[in-house]
Amino acid sequence: SRVARFLCNVHPYRHTVYFSRCGTSEFSVEHRIGGNSSLSDPGKQYSLRLAEFAHFVVDKQHDDFACVSLEATDTAHLRKLLINAPFSEVTRGGEVLAFGDWSPISSSDAVKTGMRLRRLQRGQDRPFEDAPHNVEEVIKAVGSGPVTLIFTDQSDDDEKPPVYARLWTSALKRAKETVEHFKHPIIRVEGEKVWRQLAPREYRNLNEQYAGEYEGLTLDEIRTRQPAEVELRTFDKLGYRYPRGESLLDVIARLEDMVQHLESYQEPVMVVAHLPVLRFLYAYIKNIPRDQAPDLDLPYHSVIKVTFDGARGVQETRYSLGPWIS
Repeated sequence: SRVARFLCNVHPYRHTVYFSRCGTSEFSVEHRIGGNSSLSDPGKQYSLRLAEFAHFVVDKQHDDFACVSLEATDTAHLRKLLINAPFSEVTRGGEVLAFGDWSPISSSDAVKTGMRLRRLQRGQDRPFEDAPHNVEEVIKAVGSGPVTLIFTDQSDDDEKPPVYARLWTSALKRAKETVEHFKHPIIRVEGEKVWRQLAPREYRNLNEQYAGEYEGLTLDEIRTRQPAEVELRTFDKLGYRYPRGESLLDVIARLEDMVQHLESYQEPVMVVAHLPVLRFLYAYIKNIPRDQAPDLDLPYHSVIKVTFDGARGVQETRYSLGPWIS
């Protein structure tokens, strides 16, 4: 019956899934396992950047997106990397465009010549605002302290018809805090029906692997208390179960319903959850054997866009938003 139910939910149309780990939490900064702590300061910064990504890429369907953090010392280089765009129907009175090679001042290679400067954040924890419409104003803003710039491609925000998108999070505090700045515009579907864009849905199935007696401990603390447990975990990553906790096989079992939902929904889905959960969902879509999933690289403060239709393979795009953490 489980196989029949799964086959009923598999459809050969295009699916798009966006994977994002929660922003770094207070526990993760201290290298503690599990828990239900709030976001750290870098995690809060990421939540603001992820909201901009969701608006421009998931909602407005821009293909190119770049997030760049600059210091006051970057103004000399920046003057050579921005130009004022001439008036056009797209720029609507002038915009600032990226120009040239940004590698001297940015660790990201996502900024391309011709991308439009859309949003600007003054400081590290203030809300984003619409970017100035001339280069001198941007230079002035960067010269006054740390600034984060958001660039997109030149397509107009309303150029494409609206796409209804879903947002899934785990039920843990750090996941919900990661998406708290998302916009949820109301889109009229037909008649009196409406769609609340990226309305958050919480699923306990997406929660972090439960570490049982070891919740909130570091690996060094576990090694001091029970050195044999660390060896057992290393020997069998999939089958090892934390005392009174979960194994990765248990995590796989509780993701069965989520996989069926992903297969059945036609709307794009953004999933904001935790590393073990995202590794297995990503491995399923990419057809990666489950014994390789525990070693997959899904970095913090990044988004992975995966598009698949069951026939022509899988397309993947990665977006690094920052802030970077060691």
